[in-house]
Amino acid sequence: MSIGLPLVAVLLAAGLAGYGGYNAGTENRRHAAATELADDLAEQFEMAQRDFDGGQPLLALQRLEYVERFAPQFAGLAELLARVRAAAQPTANGATATQPPPPATALPSDPAELFAKLQAAYKADDWPSVVQLASALHSSAPDYESSTVGAQLFVGLRNRGMEAINKGSLGPGITWLERADELAPLDADALQLLQWARMYTLANSWWGINWPNAIGQYRELYSIAPYFMDTRVRLREAYAEYGALLIATDACAAQLQFAAALELEVMPELEAQRLAAEQLCVVTATPPVEETPAPAPTLTPAP
Repeated sequence: MSIGLPLVAVLLAAGLAGYGGYNAGTENRRHAAATELADDLAEQFEMAQRDFDGGQPLLALQRLEYVERFAPQFAGLAELLARVRAAAQPTANGATATQPPPPATALPSDPAELFAKLQAAYKADDWPSVVQLASALHSSAPDYESSTVGAQLFVGLRNRGMEAINKGSLGPGITWLERADELAPLDADALQLLQWARMYTLANSWWGINWPNAIGQYRELYSIAPYFMDTRVRLREAYAEYGALLIATDACAAQLQFAAALELEVMPELEAQRLAAEQLCVVTATPPVEETPAPAPTLTPAP
């Protein structure tokens, strides 16, 4: 659920005692803003390279000039910028080699203009733009409307993270929520979603590497959030995969894994695997009965 409350309400909901309390976290806000801006600059540089390689030097030039404004020493910028500017020069007949780019995405350098764009993006619930604009404003003019910009950066990061996780982009979503939490305490809904996303990601990290660990993490998440992502399906598949791994060495343990998978979803193939493991378990668990040879008759010697 997105939040776009008036700033005072946002600050109170975040557990802050007004703008004064928010100002106490200025260094944290600046750090988060700088990190977000660095990521944005790296992304713009990569996109500029793709635009240039794809025959769009004018669009690449816009992106690179945006990077140059905030990070003139960015690695590789000077070389690529020179090549792009040369390619973007008009030809002899006054035309350029490419079609005009889409409307400029470069941000204004004037703090007042940046702030106005930020307010428009905030009212439109355009959270990616809110994060980009607030980060840029904090980096270029950290003292300009710092309380308002900081509060809106928090809301933008929080809502962007929530939206990303709900769409299945857990990595970016976790990152944005963690950055928001550096600025102010997250609300209960955001903290809950962040916890679930972390648990799901941890469980996935054990997939195919350590099945007991993966099962344990999925099972814990399933106990508190059974409908988060595809947790139930992943848990069932983890049980089945572990059972298939065990059946050659411990059929009895494999049978338990298949049975646990069937508790989550009844599937004919799982039942067949469980029965096969059960039969193999009976064979391997019951030691063969060794026949005791009959004692040899004792011959009594004749008197």
